[in-house]
Amino acid sequence: MKLIQRTILPITFIIFPFSLFGESKLFMMYGIKLGQKRNLVSEIYGKSFKSHTFEDGYSYDAFKLDEHILVVESENKRPDLVWAIQIQGNKNPKFFGLNEINLGDNAEKVISTFGKPDEIRNAYDEQTKEELKNIQYYSYDTSRNFSFEVQNQKVTSIKLSFKGIASVADTLEITSTFKILQSKNLYQIALLLDQNFILKEKDQKEFKITENPVVVLHTKNEISNRFFNLPNSLANLSPNDILESLDLKNDNQFVFGKYLKFKKGDETIHLFFLKSYEGWTLKEINIESTPNSAESLK
Repeated sequence: MKLIQRTILPITFIIFPFSLFGESKLFMMYGIKLGQKRNLVSEIYGKSFKSHTFEDGYSYDAFKLDEHILVVESENKRPDLVWAIQIQGNKNPKFFGLNEINLGDNAEKVISTFGKPDEIRNAYDEQTKEELKNIQYYSYDTSRNFSFEVQNQKVTSIKLSFKGIASVADTLEITSTFKILQSKNLYQIALLLDQNFILKEKDQKEFKITENPVVVLHTKNEISNRFFNLPNSLANLSPNDILESLDLKNDNQFVFGKYLKFKKGDETIHLFFLKSYEGWTLKEINIESTPNSAESLK
C-alpha cells in the first residue's frame, strides 16, 4: 500500500498557552483528532485490513471504507496516540476531509483554500521509495501540517500530521467562536469540541461523544439538539447574550480556560472552554433551569 511521505518529528501532547484553532495548523480529519487514543479508531471502524511498523518504529493501521482508505499512524515514542491521519481514494463523506477539501476535489480548490503549497513535486511510494511520476505531491508541511497527492488534477490523498502545538491567542476569541457555532459547519464545530467534551443537561443527565463527532453532530440526539435544534441551542446564542465572562487562571495567573454564562428563557447556560495543544476547545456545556421570579421569592 502506498503512503505519502512522512516527516520524523517527536510528539508531545501537553496543555500550553495558545487561540482558537491557530492561524496555520489543523488537528482533525475524518472526525479523528491528532493526539487521541489510537485504539478509539479501531473501536469505531473495526479491525484494520493492514498494519505495518517501519524500521524507525513508526506504525500505522489502515481501514477499508467506501471508495477510500483511512490510515492512522503513530510515532515511535507514543504508539498509543494518533500522530498522523491519511485518507486515500476517490471520495469521502462530507465533512470527513480536511476543512473544505475532500478526495476528488480539483487541485485548484486546494490552492484557493490554503494558498500556494510550500512544495510541489512528484510523489513516491513510502515502502519501495519508487517515484510516482503521474502523482504530484502538494506539501504544506513546512508552514502548516498537511499535504495532498494529486492525480489528473484531482485530490487522491490527504494527510494530516502533528507538527507541534497550535499558536493561538492568550484568551478565547469569542466572536470567532460564535461564528463557528452559528455557521453549523460540522467540521469546524467538531474541531472545536474537546476530546473529553461533556454535555450536562438540566435533568442531571450527562452525554459524552464516544464515536466520530461529525456523525454525532449530524445525527439527531441530545448533543446535536443542544447545538442546533433547540430554541436555546448554541447556534442561536450570540456574544451579546453573555451575562458573565471570566478567564480561568491557575496560581501563576496563567489563563488556561474561559467561562461564559447565558440566560435564555427558562435556562441558564454555562460554557467552559480550555486551552490545549490544538488551541481553544469547548470542554463542557452545563444547563440549569432558571427559576421564574415567583419561585425565586419563595
